[in-house]
Amino acid sequence: MTPGRAGEPLGILAGSGRLPGLLAEAASRAGRSPFIFGLAGDAEEENTGGFPLFRIRWGEVGRLERLLNESGCREVVFVGAVKRPEIKDIRPDFGALRLMPRVISAIRSGDDSALSSAARIFEEHGLSLIDPLSVAPELACPAGLIVEGREPIDEEEIGKAVEAARAIGDLDIGQAAVACGNRVVALEGAEGTNGLLQRVGEMRTMRRIPRRGGVMAKCMKPSQDPRLDIPTIGPETVERAVLAGLDGIVCEAGRTMLVGREETLDAFRRARLFLYGIRARS
Repeated sequence: MTPGRAGEPLGILAGSGRLPGLLAEAASRAGRSPFIFGLAGDAEEENTGGFPLFRIRWGEVGRLERLLNESGCREVVFVGAVKRPEIKDIRPDFGALRLMPRVISAIRSGDDSALSSAARIFEEHGLSLIDPLSVAPELACPAGLIVEGREPIDEEEIGKAVEAARAIGDLDIGQAAVACGNRVVALEGAEGTNGLLQRVGEMRTMRRIPRRGGVMAKCMKPSQDPRLDIPTIGPETVERAVLAGLDGIVCEAGRTMLVGREETLDAFRRARLFLYGIRARS
């Protein structure tokens, strides 16, 4: 069930990609009134599903607070990919000036620390941050073998990829890792999941690893707040996994969002890659 009562506004702090619009549609179906606030130009008009969109530049804290109040939004959700800004690109308005030391500290810190700092600022202003999957539970990855691939799953290979993904998550480095030939060959860094898959493809071209095969595991960081930066997998992920020569993808059931459930599952079927949902680490 979506938090809040039917008819209540919901603020969606949106980055790029299709998730903001999908979340807005799910909220609308549940009787909520969604308002999308595009962060620093990352949100694309075509991905908002026709719902109200307000563009917010980095540093416009006062303006964002005013728009949220005018829209009646007391609950907000973060969703979509957001590029971390350079400090020189921040143009603080009057409402942000007193927060600048905290904003600068957050930008210089790790991903989880930056997002947690942002969350605390919103909560101090009387806003409640909620989990995107509480708004759109139908987009959660289920457990077990969801889509079969061309190759049978390799439990040992999956185990190695998952162990590596969780290890780098402990260090707040990334969410994903790739295992191939029963050894870990690549870890996600600052370049993100797309960059990781591109790097694996380049390793194959250079014949550093076999021409095809292997699995990518994507897991929520153990210390991560599920309201912030939840792992996502969509059709674009599948396309990049094909180019990287993988056999399939593993993710945590109930803690990973599918960017359009049927579109994502259809993409796996067409590519003949497997999708497997594992139990989240307790």
